[in-house]
Parts: sequence; structure tokens; C-alpha cells
Amino acid sequence: MFRDRTLLERLSQARTRPARTMTEDPNALLKSVIRNLARILNSRQGQAPAQMDFGIPAPSEITQAFPDSVDRMQRIIRRCIEKYEPRLHSVNVIYVENEDDQLTLRFQVTAKVQASQQQHSVFFDTLVNSTGHVNLTS
Repeated sequence: MFRDRTLLERLSQARTRPARTMTEDPNALLKSVIRNLARILNSRQGQAPAQMDFGIPAPSEITQAFPDSVDRMQRIIRRCIEKYEPRLHSVNVIYVENEDDQLTLRFQVTAKVQASQQQHSVFFDTLVNSTGHVNLTS
């Protein structure tokens, strides 16, 4: 089905003969969601003139709110996911303290994704390094 890839993925990876299936691949759907979220969360607010709140603020803006910067980042990630990744719902973002690396913020994201007739729970880690780069792993 077309829901397993974003529009840009379908356009950039056009197939000569699209494979028609009656079922969705939940793993392909999750990979597509994670790729899309990586693009969103590595964009900075103000970079997309058509949608000025797309992405997250620059790291310098977030750290100005210290010590509330962790809570703020948690809210920002959740808001971005809810607004710009419509395939996910019931999103929950939890801060995971990392004693080994004080310069990296780690968040665990759980959500639900609708695939065909079934709803699946998904979870992945979001690591924000000191430069503001966001890395997602499932």
C-alpha cells in the first residue's frame, strides 16, 4: 500500500511497475516513520517558510531555559511528532537519564501506528547531542 512510504519516498524511488499488495509491511511502515521523524527533528524552526513552526528550535534557544530545557525538549518532540507525523497517535515521550554522557539527551518515544486493520505499538529512542543533531533508533 502507499501508506508504507511518504510521498517524497514514492516519487524519488518510482517503480516502473508498482508492486500491488493487499497487506502492509509493518516494518517498512516503521522505517518510513522513523526516516520522516529524523527529517522533521533535524530541521530548525524557521527553515520552512510555508510552515514556520516545522522542526525544533536551535539548541541555543532550548538551553536558555535551563533547568527546564529537558521538559521543554520533551514537549517539543511530542508536539512535532503529533503535528507532522499523522501516522502516529497516542504519542508519549519520556526522558531517560544518561549518567555516562551528560551532553546527550535521550528520550524514549512510544506511540501507536495504524497498519491495515491492526494497530501496533511502536517505540524508539531519540538521542539529541550537544550540537542539536537528533538520532533515532528503533
